[in-house]
Amino acid sequence: MLYWIHDYSKRKEGVTIQFNPSNKAISIIGDIDFLLFGNSATLNADYSLTDRTRNINIAWDEVVASLYKADPNYKWDDTSNSDFPFATLALTADQDHYTLLDTALVIHRVRMKDSQGSWITLTPRLRSELTDTELNATGTPDKYYKFGGAVFPLPIPDYGVAGGVELEFQRGGNHFTIADDTASPGFNSQFHQILSIKSAKRYALANGMDEKVAMLTTMEEDITRKMIEHYQLRSPDEKPRFRLAVNPTNYGL
Repeated sequence: MLYWIHDYSKRKEGVTIQFNPSNKAISIIGDIDFLLFGNSATLNADYSLTDRTRNINIAWDEVVASLYKADPNYKWDDTSNSDFPFATLALTADQDHYTLLDTALVIHRVRMKDSQGSWITLTPRLRSELTDTELNATGTPDKYYKFGGAVFPLPIPDYGVAGGVELEFQRGGNHFTIADDTASPGFNSQFHQILSIKSAKRYALANGMDEKVAMLTTMEEDITRKMIEHYQLRSPDEKPRFRLAVNPTNYGL
């Protein structure tokens, strides 16, 4: 039986943990059984697979939120995706908006081609800041605003270009289904156990298992802290920003 609580800061590589494989040594579902009931050999029917799947996905969403906050420069993306978080659309003449993908949680950049086919990065604006003239203008766009799940370029393009719209966005993690077996969460495998810990804790809370709740809370806080530290430090190409604390006696030296 593989038990995953180690000093994560010292591990160089982790085991790829899977949702519900036959090998319970690398199973999220199996680890939930171990954490709650002390044995992962068989699934305890008191905690149904349906409930586990839902709670793992809730935990996954919570982890994604933490990764976004911890990793603003690298712009984390679920590594189980087969593509990159870019979308290319046709630029259609006189079309005033482009609907965002359901998976797009945050838009990082919008680019559109001019009538000659050259890319232009649009500047984000608030609709409330725009004048009536700007909202009604047509031509080559240089800015955009977001409203109701859509991007509105301004001026409104009066020409069309194939593949002339590019959206760079951030998306959530890929949720698991009950039928999944070898699917893995798309973030650093050293911290995969956070999903089973969080999911086990939800069951313990719902069933009055106070000692388990206390134990799982400690484990959750520990692995969360180490995960955030890892993702905050993984962009060595970013220039460090120092802030000198001024001391009237020694000037902070």
